[in-house]
Amino acid sequence: MIGLVRSIGSLVLSAMLLAAAACSEAPAEPSTPTAAASSPGAESTPSPAPSAGSDVNTTTGRVLGGGDYPGYTVEAPAGWSSTSDGHFVVGQGSIVGMSVWDVGEVPRDPCHWQDSLRDPGPTVDDLVGGLTTQRLRRATEPTPVTLDGYEGLYLEWSVPADMVVTGDAEFRGCDFEPPDGLRDFVSWFGNGEGERFQQVAGQVDMLWVLDVEGQRLVVDATYSPDTPEADRAQLVAIVESLRFTDQA
Repeated sequence: MIGLVRSIGSLVLSAMLLAAAACSEAPAEPSTPTAAASSPGAESTPSPAPSAGSDVNTTTGRVLGGGDYPGYTVEAPAGWSSTSDGHFVVGQGSIVGMSVWDVGEVPRDPCHWQDSLRDPGPTVDDLVGGLTTQRLRRATEPTPVTLDGYEGLYLEWSVPADMVVTGDAEFRGCDFEPPDGLRDFVSWFGNGEGERFQQVAGQVDMLWVLDVEGQRLVVDATYSPDTPEADRAQLVAIVESLRFTDQA
């Protein structure tokens, strides 16, 4: 199983990873999107991003999970593409991209995940509770958000900047997983398919946890500390263009 989940669980290593190395710089500040409610209960969305421009393509995507899900489309500017399996929309030159997940189990500890996996429960609030209490992640306060007309909660989290990462996204000191002998830093497992593991220290994820016609889905937009501000802005614009469709 680990070969399958590693092939789809990150941002498809062959498509976008530079060599994963130890990184000691501070976590990238999520300056492009900030979700902060002005008052308790007020609806909030990430700050508007610049337009992707006229040179854009409609790109289709598929939800990661083992069930029957809607498909989705996004408007992606030049330099961005969908992976062959349709699970990720990725940029070039750094770890930057987005995916949509049906999240199943979430570890309490992303580094020592083998003995800490749990089902957080079926609702948006349940999952957000599991994410915000995950160790090491420094999650922001969840705020109400709407994406493509669907309501949910928005938060951000990051990988600690002092994690030592080598080889194939291996995090020193994290759980050892046979048969490949890799050490993953695990955010969650897809409900029936996929493992979302991180690639570098300081990596940031912007998370939209939505109720889509009764189906809880997570839009995950991620970038590494060396991702240029322009690419981060394009990433937010791509997410804001997302439209769910009837067919996967």
